[in-house]
Amino acid sequence: MSGLINRALPWTFQFVRRHRAGLAISVGVCVVSLGLYVPLYFVPHHAAILDLLYDMELKSLDARFRLRGQRPPNPAIAIVTIDQKSQDELGRWPFPRDNFATLVDVLKDAGAKVITFDAAFPQPDQNSALKLAQQLQKAYDLVPSKDDAFAAKLQASEAHADNDRKFADALSRFDNAILGYFLFFTEEEVNQASRQNKTLLDDFKNVLSFQAYPQVIHPEYGYKFNCFYCAAKGIEPNLPALAQNAKNFGFFNVVADPDAVVRREPVVIRFENSYYPSLDVATVLAYTNRPLDQVAVFFNPNGLERIDFGPFAIPTDPDGYVQIDFHGPRRTYPWYSMTDVVHGRINPGNLRGKIVLVGPTATAIADNRSTPFETGENFPGVEIHANFIDNLLTGEFIRRGLRENLIDVGFLLLFSLGAGLPLSVVSAKRATPVVVILLALFLWLAYYLFAAHRIWIAAFLPTATLSMNYAAIVSYRFFFEEREKRKVRGAFSQYVAPGVVARLLDHPEFLRLGGEEKELTAMFTDIRGFTALSEGLSPEALVVLLNEYLSEMTEVIFRNWGTLDKYIGDAIMAFWGSPFPQTDHAERACRAALEMLETLKKLQARWQAQGRAQINIGVGINTGPMVVGNMGSKNRFNFTIMGDNVNLASRLEGTNKEFGTRSIISESTYQAANHIVVARELDLIRVKGKLKPVRIYELLGHAHQQDEFRDLLERFHNGLECYRGGAWDLAAELFDGLVQDYPNDKPSQVFLDRCRHLIGEPPEGVWDGVYVMTHK
Repeated sequence: MSGLINRALPWTFQFVRRHRAGLAISVGVCVVSLGLYVPLYFVPHHAAILDLLYDMELKSLDARFRLRGQRPPNPAIAIVTIDQKSQDELGRWPFPRDNFATLVDVLKDAGAKVITFDAAFPQPDQNSALKLAQQLQKAYDLVPSKDDAFAAKLQASEAHADNDRKFADALSRFDNAILGYFLFFTEEEVNQASRQNKTLLDDFKNVLSFQAYPQVIHPEYGYKFNCFYCAAKGIEPNLPALAQNAKNFGFFNVVADPDAVVRREPVVIRFENSYYPSLDVATVLAYTNRPLDQVAVFFNPNGLERIDFGPFAIPTDPDGYVQIDFHGPRRTYPWYSMTDVVHGRINPGNLRGKIVLVGPTATAIADNRSTPFETGENFPGVEIHANFIDNLLTGEFIRRGLRENLIDVGFLLLFSLGAGLPLSVVSAKRATPVVVILLALFLWLAYYLFAAHRIWIAAFLPTATLSMNYAAIVSYRFFFEEREKRKVRGAFSQYVAPGVVARLLDHPEFLRLGGEEKELTAMFTDIRGFTALSEGLSPEALVVLLNEYLSEMTEVIFRNWGTLDKYIGDAIMAFWGSPFPQTDHAERACRAALEMLETLKKLQARWQAQGRAQINIGVGINTGPMVVGNMGSKNRFNFTIMGDNVNLASRLEGTNKEFGTRSIISESTYQAANHIVVARELDLIRVKGKLKPVRIYELLGHAHQQDEFRDLLERFHNGLECYRGGAWDLAAELFDGLVQDYPNDKPSQVFLDRCRHLIGEPPEGVWDGVYVMTHK
């Protein structure tokens, strides 16, 4: 065992030393990520970078909501909307409260179980009839002698006009009515509200005091009030006459995140040393018939931990917030216009046994918010309460607590320290797809936990951590460790194709002698009459001309992903199919040949305009099995091709001189590339040194040029068939017609001369139509 450790330690130290830079980067990324995470989720912050990170995380949560899509709402919840239609029919908001009295009675008769008002009633109803009755009563009080009957009528008129009394009486007839109220959290709001009647405020506080949670428990100190985040400074009261007849109350404050989107709700708020429930908690207590003495608010030393009431337990964050599991966009829950309910236009069965939320949806009342499903403040506050009440009834909340924090930290460690080792070892080409797949799996997991289990783990910071780790390590390796490779690449790229350099850098074992047999396509090109051309030019002019020509032709080869084998004087040797595996190597070679001829035309035009010498070239291409690899000695070798098929390509290049053509391809090349080129069969020849005849083709153009060569191809083919069949008189006549119509077509002239020679001197023995080449 000790021997194994002794052998492993030096290797470990060597490994760490070799990759110490990448590992150090990973440690740095880990420190930065954890340094951002802790204040981001555990400490109040105001730094711009932390605000930006938190905003991006919230946006990722919204994306998960939208990707998950709408979920079925709880059928026990319905919304009565104070919409534009209600304002049109019942009067401008706030409309007379006798409408609310009628609404409560209608809902009671329909069998609604709980009626919750997402609205406060802090001021008496503005009623001109009531004011007139009160004024008459004051005037009548000054009359010395009273008429009891008239006094009774005045009192009856005042009672009939008192809409607040009607509303209060209706509330008294219904057992489960919940009124909302608004809490103030700033001194400015309190000062603005201080103008209200202090007696009214004190009376409401007295009523409200009976609705405070009786049990506030600290696990260490027992029954004790503990200060935490949500502490209100003031309150907007309801009228005492209304409050006295309500079952319970709840604050309806909707708190938005820093980006003005509502994603969570405070479930308990402290006000004047008492803790009070939200409108939604009060509603669920009434719906489930749970009294306040069953409710316990538990604190831990860092803040609120949970609220228990009966079988329900609400896990909260330290600030007393719970993440809302929104079920969908606006109108996910059924909406019923208040005026339709008041006027009996709604089927009572739609509201029987349900929690009925009453709240504004009209844009003019300005109670709309932004949510993960709705941006631009299009989501009514009353439906936010509907979503959270649904969560309370089912116990289905978005979970964001200590467990999720530990998962986040685990992924931060994995994506920094854990990913640092493989990123420091493998190449960027291999690391990139692994990182992409890893990120995709992580984002899928984050979505799956959210959609299937309502678990919210951080997505943005872990993603940024892995991306930053990958970018930093790869950048370091590129700018420092890859420096030597760039030197090799710069040196070798002047002599061989970029593909060879890339393969040598990725596979150093490739730098060894030997080769392998593959099916490739070889090309040879040569300048016609180069010897005579060189005699007529000065050495300097010849070098300039040759360098310009070779540079242009080499660029054509590289553009078509060919490998430049070597320059042989004025000749070029190239091949396709290695080191890049190319199933279309014959097609690429043919395209390169045609592009070379087009490029040569442009060079000839430029040279002519400059008064310089003109050149022509011949191209030979063959496809077949060849040996490819590093050939030479241990001290000097070349990546090249060898074999009979290579030699045949060279012979085909020389065959152009025999037919007056510029580009000849073999039958194997033609069969592989005939669908993308236009070529004509030239002859069946036996090259020097070979017994087996070879069918050869002249490369004319691209496939889209077929119509341009159709007449020539058909007539030449007919002449060739007659020539091979021994009908030389008819063949000569056909080729003579081609020469007349296509005077520049050298192959037609060559076959015309052959036919005339065969007519005068017929061959001995059996005619096989094969032409024997007597030179290379």
